[in-house]
Amino acid sequence: MEAKQTFVWPEGQRCAVSLTYDDALPVHHKMVAPLLTAKRFTGTFNISAHRGFTENTGAWKHVASLGHELGNHTLFHPCRRDPDRPKGSWVPHYDLCDYSVQRWTDEMRVANCLLNQIDGQSERTFGNTCCHTSIGRGDHEKDLSELIDRMFVAGRGPLNNEIVRPASLSYPALGHFNGDRKSFVDIQQDIERAGDMNGWIIFMIHGVGKGTHKGFIDTDEHKQLIDYLEANSSRIWTASMVRVAKHLRSAGYETTPNKAIADDA
Repeated sequence: MEAKQTFVWPEGQRCAVSLTYDDALPVHHKMVAPLLTAKRFTGTFNISAHRGFTENTGAWKHVASLGHELGNHTLFHPCRRDPDRPKGSWVPHYDLCDYSVQRWTDEMRVANCLLNQIDGQSERTFGNTCCHTSIGRGDHEKDLSELIDRMFVAGRGPLNNEIVRPASLSYPALGHFNGDRKSFVDIQQDIERAGDMNGWIIFMIHGVGKGTHKGFIDTDEHKQLIDYLEANSSRIWTASMVRVAKHLRSAGYETTPNKAIADDA
């Protein structure tokens, strides 16, 4: 294990950054994917099949052809509607509290099949909807980690503002940061911390620019971020979640047994 503590990223970089964009928004295929491609970066675009995707599959096929990942963000974007979690699903019949293992698994399989028809890929990552990490309620509540581990290369997991450490990670519940409404300076500070730790930092972003989503990063702040990542590509590896996860697995890193999974925010 000592040798793994000195692990370096593909071209000697000090850390990895994954930018994940949720909900299949038009701005993603119109502006974000071309911008990342121009910088030779790959991103993860988390797709909920029921909106923004089935209406424009040709655009998403083009995004995939550029080398970006189409992540599974479920069929219907279900979230938990627990009383103490006000940011739950807005559609009662897509309440994760009411989901069984069979229902969740069936819907993920269909979503994976749809995505496969677009990008031809059999391996992808999962972007937890509303950052929720369980289904069911009460005594029947079940953590999703085991199910995600069966079906995906990795899962984004809880919104816990934790940097992923290769030597002590959990692939189905990696943990991530919110990029919405953040300044470039704040995001840069988080990335620099990841560099100090030789870690992997994952950001969740919805819209890019005002009016693209109720949660968004300002267009100029986003451009500063991409320019910064390009200028520092010799020490920061910017790649999709599936690429980074597969790289770590090929390097011999596996889920740490009994790793505590932080509660979702």
